[in-house]
Amino acid sequence: MSLRASCPLRSARPWCPTTAVEYAADATDRTVRAHLAVATLLVCALGCALPGPGALVRHCHPVPGVTPPMLMLLAAMFIGGFEVRAADVARALLRPGLLLAGLAVALVLRMVVLLGAERAAGCWPDQREALWLVVGLSLTATMPVAGAAQTWGAKAHADAPLGLGLVLATTLLSPLTVPLGLVLAEEPESGGPREVLDGLARADATSGFMAFWVAAPLLAGLGARRLTRRLAGGRARAAVLPWLRLLGLLNALGLTYLNAAGVFGEIAQRPEPRLVGLALTAGAAVCAAPFAAGWLTARQARTGQSETATLTLATGMNNTSAAAALAGSQFSGHPAVLLPIFFYGMAQQLLAACVPRLLRPRAPATTCADVPMPSPRPDFTHA
Repeated sequence: MSLRASCPLRSARPWCPTTAVEYAADATDRTVRAHLAVATLLVCALGCALPGPGALVRHCHPVPGVTPPMLMLLAAMFIGGFEVRAADVARALLRPGLLLAGLAVALVLRMVVLLGAERAAGCWPDQREALWLVVGLSLTATMPVAGAAQTWGAKAHADAPLGLGLVLATTLLSPLTVPLGLVLAEEPESGGPREVLDGLARADATSGFMAFWVAAPLLAGLGARRLTRRLAGGRARAAVLPWLRLLGLLNALGLTYLNAAGVFGEIAQRPEPRLVGLALTAGAAVCAAPFAAGWLTARQARTGQSETATLTLATGMNNTSAAAALAGSQFSGHPAVLLPIFFYGMAQQLLAACVPRLLRPRAPATTCADVPMPSPRPDFTHA
């Protein structure tokens, strides 16, 4: 029996492996994705224990002005685009009203939560620390929906075309929405880091970064998938797809390690427990609030379970890899900027792992009518 014929996911997935090598790559990819939260925590622990190699990689420049995290971000976006099927995009476009509503929820609620965090930061004794933390949170909150929302959405039986549409829409619009979000997040009357944030919002470099390193590779991946469709009847794409999926997953874990190594390396050199505690609290709170807001909004709109899972994950999960790469290029190594981005990313992975269980439909209570009753004794008097 061939691997294709025996594949248990053939009816649920558009592709199944046909060779032993492809099957091994696909099985490894599915195994790691099934334990993604554990893998992420292990990678973070590795970055904490061995920050040296990560720091060396982060600070090298294979190309002038380009760092390895930026190249890894470009690869991640290209692979994400290559995995997208045109049929799923078409299904998302068939419901423009729901797609626009989800886009509004994902963008607006984050800004509302971020503005609330800004007001809370005003109570912190060291205003300079608080304002730099707000800069990091602002960069994170304005980022597009993370592609990992699709992975967690599959576990929660989310609406896959709607989730894909939100990821694509927010990513392609990011050269416009990120500067706009930064403008909404800053207060012109404030000084210090807010002046940097205002300059970052109005500079062409921000739009250029999101266009070149985020939106363009996504479009290139979409185009490459379209081109490979005509090569050898699609067999070339089928052969490379499992390896690209596995490479994309390992690339995402590698980015997590580099971010963890950079953060913990800075903490080891300049230990500031108060700053770390504030960043941890702020990152987790600003991450949890959009999750809850997205879930409540979906419940108030009386959407189905799949749409509720999609809106919850899309509202709560941001592309923290893009936020860390942008922060690293603009605020190289500043711990107060990178700390909330890192803790936000960890919090959203843990919260996303809880969404499938929280949204799982509860079994109805058993009543007397549901209990099978024994059949009556046969009546032999009329035999």
